[in-house]
Amino acid sequence: MVQPLVRLKFTVLGHSSDGVRLSRVVFWPGAVLATWGAVLSAGGADARRDVLLLVLAVWGVGWMLGPVFASGAGVLRPAFFSLLPVGRRRLGLALLATACVGYGPAVTVLSLGAVGVHAVDRGSLPVLPVALLAVPPLLVFMVALSRTVYALMGSAMGSRLGVTMSAIQYGLLIAGLFTGWLAVSSTQQGVAAVVRDGLPGGTAARVLEAFPTAWPVLAVEAAAGGRWGAALGWLLALTAAAVAMAGVCALVLTPRTPVRTSRRRFRPLGSQVLTGRPVLPGTATGAVMGRELRQWWRDPWRSLELQSGAWTGLFIGLIGLVSRVPELLAFTGLALALMTALTSCNLLGQDGTALWLTVVGAGRGAVRADIRGRQAALLVLFGPASVVLTAAFTLFSGEHRFWALASALLPAVLGCAAGVAVLLSVVAATPGVDPKYRVGPNDAGDISYQLWIALYGTLLSALPTVALAVPALLTGRTLLAWAAVPVGVLNGAVAAWLFGRIAYRRLEARLPETFVRLRYGKSIASQQQPDGGGWLDRMERGSVKGNQERKPVGT
Repeated sequence: MVQPLVRLKFTVLGHSSDGVRLSRVVFWPGAVLATWGAVLSAGGADARRDVLLLVLAVWGVGWMLGPVFASGAGVLRPAFFSLLPVGRRRLGLALLATACVGYGPAVTVLSLGAVGVHAVDRGSLPVLPVALLAVPPLLVFMVALSRTVYALMGSAMGSRLGVTMSAIQYGLLIAGLFTGWLAVSSTQQGVAAVVRDGLPGGTAARVLEAFPTAWPVLAVEAAAGGRWGAALGWLLALTAAAVAMAGVCALVLTPRTPVRTSRRRFRPLGSQVLTGRPVLPGTATGAVMGRELRQWWRDPWRSLELQSGAWTGLFIGLIGLVSRVPELLAFTGLALALMTALTSCNLLGQDGTALWLTVVGAGRGAVRADIRGRQAALLVLFGPASVVLTAAFTLFSGEHRFWALASALLPAVLGCAAGVAVLLSVVAATPGVDPKYRVGPNDAGDISYQLWIALYGTLLSALPTVALAVPALLTGRTLLAWAAVPVGVLNGAVAAWLFGRIAYRRLEARLPETFVRLRYGKSIASQQQPDGGGWLDRMERGSVKGNQERKPVGT
């Protein structure tokens, strides 16, 4: 059963996009070169041992968290084979065996071959087979751990605690992408020292030795010292860990049959705010705003994006604190405001075919109310949190000279982000996986094309405020910097109004086409794209061609 699954996997990979192929060609060889370069550049035998322990641990963490961050549900999902007359355990083991074949496992084997350098370094060539025997079980352990963590992460998305744990990981990743250069620059000399002299002290090395990724190194050392029984014990322990992890992975890779959940016996937290005493306007815009607030609070995937933005701002402040850059703390709320555009640039894609309700009920002003209600909900959700983060971290840092700059940029970025988000949600809407078939946190739709436009579009839209506030602060003109605050408010309001207007007029003109794109995917949407046209048409064609399609299972 494994052989046809492997052929099917490579057939699917052969039809992947050019961007995926390019990233595969660039990333994997780079990882192998970095591994071997670090091991061969070590200062001595003891330093090489510590570097090898650290590098193997990094590979294990990469296999564990990489698919979560990259939406690596695997080319072949278990749900694809739920109707086959095959035992669940057998299917899970076959899918695990298929996951061990591919570009990632191949380059991992090349990297794990660096353990052989440690065997030769100990001056005993007969020990080299021990290093080679440790590679297969370690590879199986890493791949099984990767598939297990991803499957459990998808299951955890059904609980608020699981959503919070996923949001913390995403927040740390995004904060590292934004400001990780501070931590890297402060630890660059430390990394060079580790490669030259090894890990400082012995505590870090002893901690790494407790993980299965270090057991091949321990087996090689035991064999080099003539303790062949201990070497065999380490190999057997690694094999047992791989078998145990493979068994767990086979269980989580089996197709799951949806079960009927128990009826809720209490009202969800926060529902009384929306359904109790009226606090929202009794208009169509107010109704959409209430719907969006409920969805942001109750939908796990929306809640993940909301919490990821908050954790991103928090971690940026912590990175600035650890890196001794207190000036960064005043802009944590600004980072959350910027995340408004990044996390909300595919609202229609998240709703999926629920757009049909707007199509059939598209009365006068319905589309406009839908767009304006979404914008208002974004401001209500992200605005107060951004203000609180800015005020708290600025007071804590003591950098009071940034009050004017933060007060000017915050409303500008918030308004621009709310406008850019709804515009991209209409023009570049990308369908995701049906909620009942979602496996991992990223199944709400591919937004790799929208992210860059949202990032730079928001920053460019806030440029008038930046052009006034930043020079005023740098030249010490405090009054001029505070005068930029109303400019920032006006900038944000105009951007939100203008982009929102463009969005709802575009949706009114192409409402059926937008629904077809969300319902039938890029194969049909690419046939209805107009040739030529303006910048909105080019952006729509770019999203259809650039984003990966994630079809719901069974369609």
